[in-house]
Amino acid sequence: MAEIDIETTISDVKLFIEKLKSDLPEVFTAPAGVQEGSAAAQAASNGKTLYIGDLLETDVILNPAAQNSSAALENGRLIITIKDETADASALAEGWLRAQAGEILPPKIQEWAQKLNVQYNNITIKDQKTMWASCSQKNNLNFSYRIIKMPGIIIDYLIVHELSHLIHFNHGAEYWATVAQYCPAYKEHRKWLNNNKYAVMADSAVKYSPPAAAPQTEAAAPAPQEPPPENA
Repeated sequence: MAEIDIETTISDVKLFIEKLKSDLPEVFTAPAGVQEGSAAAQAASNGKTLYIGDLLETDVILNPAAQNSSAALENGRLIITIKDETADASALAEGWLRAQAGEILPPKIQEWAQKLNVQYNNITIKDQKTMWASCSQKNNLNFSYRIIKMPGIIIDYLIVHELSHLIHFNHGAEYWATVAQYCPAYKEHRKWLNNNKYAVMADSAVKYSPPAAAPQTEAAAPAPQEPPPENA
């Protein structure tokens, strides 16, 4: 099976399941033995964050003693620490994604630029919601940080798409031939982008859920006392 089929199909299935959970919450229940809404269920995850085609379980932890609210990847889970309950956990998740994009994308762009034997001037990574990326006539590249949510093979396609404009500044036949040279399955990649735009553009829907209070047990009835002995 081709790489595109494996990587993007797994991502598609996960995204589809999450959409079903949103549309049909009554179908998805807590794991066996865990009561829905219980502290154990809330401790499992406070939502999911889309990152490189995968859905990271995301924990939001309240810690008033923390120096700052923060987000970090630990053992395959995104851990968001907030100082108080008013902190925007979703914004912290998106901030973490933007930082990851700033670290991961430039080296990948440079690697692909060497393969295509092209040179660019500047790379800007920002929050673009009208396009995934762009290339200017001054050879400046712009990328939306949100593409870091896509499977790696789709990220590579977008990078090749923009770098190919440094060879052909158009969308003519020669341009697409260049794209196809480095991304033979580019048409499938474009379909993935169209089918999953809603998930990539959406902000992370994570939030802090206070642990449920433990149920109070009824006070035990006092043990019956023996009557005092009768006087002899």
